[in-house]
Amino acid sequence: INAEYMGIIKMSFQKYQLVGFIVICLLGLAFAQELCLIDSSGEKVPLRSIDYNISVYETLADIEITQTYFNDRDVPIETQYLLPVNPDAAFTRMEILLPNETIRMRVRGKDEAKKIYDEGKANGKTVGMGSLQESALDIMTIKVGNIPPNTTVKVVIGYVENIEVQESLFYNLIISSTLTPRYVSRLSPNTSAPITTGNVDFTWNIIATMYSSKGLEAVQSSTHDVNVDFSLGKKSARVSFKNVEKPNRNFALQFSTADIHQPTVILSEHTLFNSSETAYTAMISFMPELVSSPYSSVIISDDEVLTLRKRRLSTSRGEFIIVFDRSGSMNGRRIAKAKESVVAFLNALPSDSYFNIIIFDDKYEPYSKEGSIKTSPESIRKATDYIYTVMDRGGTEIYDPIKYVLDTKQVNSDYPRYIFLMTDGDVSNTDQILSFVSGNLGSTKISALGIGSGASTYLVKSIAKVGKGFSYFVTDKEDVSQKVVSLMLKTISASCEKITVSYDKDLVAQAIPNPEVEQVVTVNEVYNTFIVFKPSFAQQKSADVKVSYLHPQTKKQVTFNIIVEKSTSLRTDSIMKLGIHKILKSIQEWKRSSGKISKEFYVEGDITSKDLSVRYQVLNDETAFVGVSDRTVQNANNSQFINVDNYESIDYGASNSTSIFSSSAPSPSPSPSAPSPPSAPPASTFNTSISIMLHIGYLTLLMLTFLLWQ
Repeated sequence: INAEYMGIIKMSFQKYQLVGFIVICLLGLAFAQELCLIDSSGEKVPLRSIDYNISVYETLADIEITQTYFNDRDVPIETQYLLPVNPDAAFTRMEILLPNETIRMRVRGKDEAKKIYDEGKANGKTVGMGSLQESALDIMTIKVGNIPPNTTVKVVIGYVENIEVQESLFYNLIISSTLTPRYVSRLSPNTSAPITTGNVDFTWNIIATMYSSKGLEAVQSSTHDVNVDFSLGKKSARVSFKNVEKPNRNFALQFSTADIHQPTVILSEHTLFNSSETAYTAMISFMPELVSSPYSSVIISDDEVLTLRKRRLSTSRGEFIIVFDRSGSMNGRRIAKAKESVVAFLNALPSDSYFNIIIFDDKYEPYSKEGSIKTSPESIRKATDYIYTVMDRGGTEIYDPIKYVLDTKQVNSDYPRYIFLMTDGDVSNTDQILSFVSGNLGSTKISALGIGSGASTYLVKSIAKVGKGFSYFVTDKEDVSQKVVSLMLKTISASCEKITVSYDKDLVAQAIPNPEVEQVVTVNEVYNTFIVFKPSFAQQKSADVKVSYLHPQTKKQVTFNIIVEKSTSLRTDSIMKLGIHKILKSIQEWKRSSGKISKEFYVEGDITSKDLSVRYQVLNDETAFVGVSDRTVQNANNSQFINVDNYESIDYGASNSTSIFSSSAPSPSPSPSAPSPPSAPPASTFNTSISIMLHIGYLTLLMLTFLLWQ
């Protein structure tokens, strides 16, 4: 009987073995794709590596990105990749390196650049184009057309940026690693290329060479394990990854120097536009010492630091409004970080204050519908209980809750109003939000905390700038409580006003920003001024520049007499181009405000921002890099298009396995009456279990089919 049954079973499997093999082949393809070995076309993903070579000189970072592509197909390919970038960076050059040719790309108007790219591609030429997305200036679209078969191509991008200061002590350079898919607002159409994450397997490497004439006191990364090698008596250092890394988490590099409040000068020597004549541009940077720093080291995880910050906050008062993003893109670790941020915020509120919390997804909901409520142990405890019940869901409509707050009457004119936006900033209508804030801010200040790697640096930085506040970013490894309390303290601190820059007008052609427009600098903020010298400076040994400001506490004038020595000049046009970029940003902000803010720039004649971008070869949202090869690629008519995905951020779609207060750095102690956060099984555990089950099932089917075949 057993033999008879086995015979029937064997006949059944033989009858359907073809179907079984088809199913197994499909499972095999899915398995290989999950391992990021192949893309949807059945070939290996062409992007093999992204390398950053960073040169840090005093307060300036000069950065070169090299993307390496390899086409292992037998036909040409066209690739597209969305690169996360700093919207405050000045992109100054781009080129494509072929085996026997270098395509040096030029900045053109976007329409002209697209026409050049399309015609070159149609004619079988290898072409390249790089442009900033108009609705998201923290994304650069990089396209390379007609990459020949079995050929390695390198795309090189150069840019320069100022390095921000945190905690009145150390510089903090952030390199964005990845992007998060963005919510398309019902209020604004999305014309940008969609962000996709998924099947990629390329490496990410960063090497930073640092130099400071003042001497480097400490160098570290709060996000990655790094090697730090000092030289030149600690005036120079080389930083590199200890391990092989993937771009799924932003890289943050912190360093401190001696005498951080003393001005630094970088002088560059370059040629004038459309001329061989030598010109000089200087960048002078300084940070006013508005508060004494409690730190003795760049390491900031000491509990005493948090205590000192809270003590400063306790003497303040205000109306504090938290606008808290709980949309679907904030799932996993991000919602945990956001909750941790709100709890830290609540625990740090001054006793003589008012507060409210606006929770939003594609709708918004005030915690207190009657308006802001007075701070007390009981009100803080109830708000904390409420935060622990919040779950991620829905879309991301930031415009509506911001409008609601700004349209709401201030609780008391004696209590300054501060809005703190906590979000990953994944929206398509950033410019609409910024335009509304610019025209309706009044006396309110808006600061922003970007949650997670891949958060929109354009939105977070821009809304803080337009809102006359400040911005920080926090990733999954960083101590949230330190960042939140520091952001609060920075927002409410006194500002340094009446900054003046004076110089010999016979030697200086222009200063950026315009010295006739009053500038404001607050605690932890670096003031940068660019001095463009006239050609007559070449005949001088040095020039004198004086920078002064009125100290808000002492009411005394603080003056720095700076000597710009020609012998110290560097052969580069980076300083000049960064100054031009500041002008382009100012024009953009002036246009956004419909002329309601003062121009911080001076441009001769009626030159437009697009003309300025093209003239000085500095990218902006109206222009693009474009270049065409001299050689023709065979079989270009059969070219395949490949969209290269971004890595998924490590804090996107995964949750912590411990409570929201778990951190490598000390965390704030909740108030005695505050409940412990509810525990929940990590979402990543479920996803991993499903993946393991599918793999076991695949292997079982394979073995069973093999046995039955026999």
